[in-house]
Amino acid sequence: MISTRALLTALLLALTIVSSAPAATSKTNNDRDRLFQERTYLGKSLTFWLKALRDRDEALISDAFNAIYSLGDDAWIAVPDLSRIVGEPFEPIGIGTDSEETIASKLYDVAIRSEAIEALAWIGEPAAPSTPSLVKWGLMLRVSPDYKRSSQNDELFIELVAMDTEQKMRVAGAVSLLGRNTIPAVAKMLASPDFSKRKLAIAILSEDALPVATELLRSDLCEDKRLGLRIMTDMDLVVSPVYIDELAHQIAEKCGILTKVQ
Repeated sequence: MISTRALLTALLLALTIVSSAPAATSKTNNDRDRLFQERTYLGKSLTFWLKALRDRDEALISDAFNAIYSLGDDAWIAVPDLSRIVGEPFEPIGIGTDSEETIASKLYDVAIRSEAIEALAWIGEPAAPSTPSLVKWGLMLRVSPDYKRSSQNDELFIELVAMDTEQKMRVAGAVSLLGRNTIPAVAKMLASPDFSKRKLAIAILSEDALPVATELLRSDLCEDKRLGLRIMTDMDLVVSPVYIDELAHQIAEKCGILTKVQ
């Protein structure tokens, strides 16, 4: 069994967001009520703008996001609505099966989620409760890889793959700004046997994934060492394969079984 304590300790030691993020301030129902009563934007109440956000009112959606930004430090009140937008179900775009209107509608949906993600990143640590929704969107299939090949469809697939990748990067960047309360979720993804979850966790950690892997490799527990090796292997764009092979043999010598990295 993987030592959760070792993994969390490694994350706490490595993550710069732990030392740089300000302490979160608890929010009460009285705070919420006061904001709903007092804050307005363009002469409209906060309730009005959050409803426009929930309804995805095309005529009002841009101003609804601006209303959130106008709140400054009080923008935490919009986190549940922003999280809901990001975490809603999404049917992958089907090239050749979806009509042009359907594809346009789905791309509009992606654009709205992008705005919500940017707002959550801007809010910062108070938006940490949105982490599950962000991770869900980061791991979600947005483009079906099954389609009838043609020059037009191939070109569209390239554009949509770029869009899909940009969404993963946007999610990773946002979660990295949400502070120490995201650590349990990131740790769970790092320890996952699911390659895509580990990759997203590493994208969130960026250069901080390296000291996490190093700390795990130094553990006395073989499972921790193997996890550290998996993280190193998932960073194969920057970690040389010859180093990964040597680390695998080191672990084999200490733990008795040659580690097969997946």
